[in-house]
Amino acid sequence: MESSLHEHLKIQALYWLKAKMTDLCANEVKLFVRRKQVKADAMGINIKRNEARIIEVKVSRSDFLRDEVLQAPYGYHAIAHYAYIMTPVGLLSSEEIPPGYGLLEIDDYDNITVKRNPKKNETPILTFDTLIKRTGRAATNAVLFQELSKETKDPTKGTYSKGAKVHLISATCPQCKKRKKYLVRVNEENTLCKVRACKHVIPLNKARVHTITSYNKTFYNQLSSLIKDPEM
Repeated sequence: MESSLHEHLKIQALYWLKAKMTDLCANEVKLFVRRKQVKADAMGINIKRNEARIIEVKVSRSDFLRDEVLQAPYGYHAIAHYAYIMTPVGLLSSEEIPPGYGLLEIDDYDNITVKRNPKKNETPILTFDTLIKRTGRAATNAVLFQELSKETKDPTKGTYSKGAKVHLISATCPQCKKRKKYLVRVNEENTLCKVRACKHVIPLNKARVHTITSYNKTFYNQLSSLIKDPEM
């Protein structure tokens, strides 16, 4: 499971790439080289210069030492024009960094320092067009995932989902195209659009529906008890 520090450093890597006049950048860029999948923590594309930069984040020495991709002939430095390793301050020395890679250090206040410059790879093993497409795809997926996460975030974290009787869903009305939240019974086939001027029937088996959370009888009993409480 990814640590919060690793996730934070990946985001800071994007900011740094963007500051380097990068036109396109993304996290978790999937690349396929010689029938192997390589995932770049962060990749930046500069279209004017025809350059691609990869940043691989390492937050522990053990993670660094077990990463075989760094030294492989299909590694990050072989894929892009420039490749860096980003670490917290003092984790690695410049002498430990594989040939060709640069070293970026980030402090507690997210200030990034170039401790070692990378050597340019004049002949990446993937075409620039491929790197652009893969980075664009990763960026698009990140935006869609972020929007979907906002839309379907479960505030109860599934606390009342076992034996659920009711779902809280978000659904798009095919008539007015408005997206609203609805409480529906499990296996319910239709619901009415909440938009006052519409009131169109939404067929749940056809509409774009996402389940946000679910409620069982335990939730109903607890809610009923709270509502009946004279102190409320």
